[in-house]
Amino acid sequence: MSEPVLVILMPPGGDGLSNAAAEALGAGSRLAGLSDASLVCAVIGQDIAAATTEAAERGVDRVLAADEERFARPGGDLAVAAAAAAVEQSGARNVLLLGNADALELGPRLAARLDGASLMGVIDFSGSGDDLEVTAAVFGGAAHAAYRLSGPGPRVLGLAPAVAEAPEREAGRTADIEALTVPAVESRVTVEQAPSADEGPRLEDARVVVSGGRGLKDGDNYDRIRELAEALGGMPGASRAIVDDGWAPAPEQVGLTGKIVTPDLYIAAGISGASQHMAGCSNSRVIVAINTDPDAPIFNYAHYGIVDDCLEVLPELTRLGLELRAGR
Repeated sequence: MSEPVLVILMPPGGDGLSNAAAEALGAGSRLAGLSDASLVCAVIGQDIAAATTEAAERGVDRVLAADEERFARPGGDLAVAAAAAAVEQSGARNVLLLGNADALELGPRLAARLDGASLMGVIDFSGSGDDLEVTAAVFGGAAHAAYRLSGPGPRVLGLAPAVAEAPEREAGRTADIEALTVPAVESRVTVEQAPSADEGPRLEDARVVVSGGRGLKDGDNYDRIRELAEALGGMPGASRAIVDDGWAPAPEQVGLTGKIVTPDLYIAAGISGASQHMAGCSNSRVIVAINTDPDAPIFNYAHYGIVDDCLEVLPELTRLGLELRAGR
C-alpha cells in the first residue's frame, strides 16, 4: 500500500465539520483511491470531539487529534508546527488543505519547512506514486493549469471549493484515533485582538445565495436581495463594488477578496461577472444571472439567464419563492 493521504482540518471548537471540511475528506478519499492508500485526517483545535467523530463516520481510516486550548485559533507558526507534526506522524506524502484564506499562508510555509512542493486552488488530480498530475485554478479561476509533481518531498495541496462530494456519514463507524504530538512553539507574531467568532449561519455554508451588484442602482434596493434570499431560505451576497459603496456589509461580499461560496443555487442580480467575483461563486451547482446587457460576462458562467432589469425581476422571483414555500 502507498503512503497515506493526509487531510488537515482545523475546525472551530464544539461543532462537527463544515461543508468544506467534509468535501475535503471526499477529495482525500478520491486521491487515496488512486493508489490504494489509506486516508488519515488530522483534526487540530479545541473541543474537537464532534469533528473527530464525524471524520471517522465519513470514512477516515485514522484520526490524529490535537485537542488543546492553544489550538482554539491556531495560526501562523503554531499552525505550521501542528501541520508539520501531522505530516511526520502520519507518514503522508500527499497533504490536502481546505481552500480558504488560511491555506494561502499555511500551504507554502508547510511545504518549505518539509522541503516539499505546494500548490493552491487544486480542482482535480490523477496518476499516483511518483507522478501525481494536478489541475489547479489560476488567474482567479479564469483558467486552469496542469502540473506534474514528481519530487520526493510532501505535496501540499490547497483545495478549491467544491472539488468533491462529501462522503456519506455512517453512524457508529469508528477509526483509529491517536493523539497528535505538537511541540511547544514560540510564536513570532503577537495577536493584539482576536477576531470575533462567527455567529449564526455562515454565507459559505448556505445552499442558496442571492447576490446583488451595481445593477441595483441604489443602496436602498439591496433590500430586494435580502427579501428574495429570505423567500428562498438562503442568504444575501454582494459584489465588491457595492460593498465598497457601502450598500452591503463586508461579510456578505462574494469574490476573490470576499467569501467563496458553493451553493446549490446562486442568483446574480445586476452583476457583470468580472473574474474576481466569479472566483467566489463559479463552483455553484446552478447559477442564474439577471442583467440588462445580453453580452455581460456573467452569461458565460450562468446555467440560466434573464436579460432584464433586475429591479423588475427580483420582486417577481420573491413572490414566486414565497408561494412555493407556502405550498401554493
